[in-house]
Amino acid sequence: MKKLFLPLLIILMNTGWIYSQTKLYLTANGITKTATLVHNDATADLISLLENGPITLSMTENGGFEKVGNLPQSLPTSDVRQTAQSGDIMLYVGNVLCIFYGSNTWAYTKLGNLDNMSSSEIREFLSGNPVNVSLSLEEIADVKQVKNSNVKEEKVYDLKGNLIIERPLLAGVYIINGKKTIIR
Repeated sequence: MKKLFLPLLIILMNTGWIYSQTKLYLTANGITKTATLVHNDATADLISLLENGPITLSMTENGGFEKVGNLPQSLPTSDVRQTAQSGDIMLYVGNVLCIFYGSNTWAYTKLGNLDNMSSSEIREFLSGNPVNVSLSLEEIADVKQVKNSNVKEEKVYDLKGNLIIERPLLAGVYIINGKKTIIR
């Protein structure tokens, strides 16, 4: 049994039947989603490109069914006439990345599919024209400035109960909004 299994495994690996599924992280409008890449020469080159770090594409509306953006370099094509469906990520003419939320029939090289997103969720995720979409092999931390209009003015007192107005506070022990706080 072992003698039959190993050669079969090698054949399956060499023909692309068995490979690790590579996740692509797409970040737009401060939200990150994942996609599963297919196994072909174009995705191999895309992965190599992304190993140097994330890339950001300015993607625009095209035809009411997709967003398109130019990659920084061309990838190998294996175009096949096919109908792209919502969630498909396709390569067009070697350097145009297309993300579909509708359908269209044309000659594309398939790169992958967005994971578990409906057409309306994809439209919302890619809202804006243009929209900047970052592609990476790892999740990108997107830090935004947070403003809270409900924040109350801090009341700061020293241990004697005197209101402190001066900022920044010097090192010491203070009562800030009713809680003892040590400033070092």
